[in-house]
Amino acid sequence: MWRCAVLLSVYCVGLATGQESDIDSDLLSIFNLDCGTNEYLDQCKHECPPEKTCETRKIDINCPEELMACIPKCVCKDGYYRKTEGGECIPEEECGPACGENEEYTECANPCIDDSCAAMGSLKPNCTEPCVPGCVCKKDNFRQNEYYPCWPKCYCAEHRDSPECK
Repeated sequence: MWRCAVLLSVYCVGLATGQESDIDSDLLSIFNLDCGTNEYLDQCKHECPPEKTCETRKIDINCPEELMACIPKCVCKDGYYRKTEGGECIPEEECGPACGENEEYTECANPCIDDSCAAMGSLKPNCTEPCVPGCVCKKDNFRQNEYYPCWPKCYCAEHRDSPECK
């Protein structure tokens, strides 16, 4: 009992300082952590960034630089993602298509639509290319140029000063 109290105290100090500590298997059993298939135990998992799901695997999250407390938690192995938040870990190839932030997947992305800030979704002149499966900007989101991610139209220089963006 005394050993468990000491281990728990050491662990709590580690949590308070946000530092990883070597956690004894007796202590881990207190947290009831039996990891599932395609998971492993991360002894010091921080809240940010959150674990990636199939849907969010292409989205980067910026976390504060300050030290955050950590907890032991089961996480997906490399190459695996949560099917849904809190769901099982599956291989990336079973996830299906993933798009970036402010994008959505469609079976028929029209390559003749110019999704740049300057064109605002207008048709490219003389374009007759057939649609293809892929990611497109969500409604009212556009790209600064073809290499940029999609962002809300009020971020575009062309619309930043419009009445609807103020």
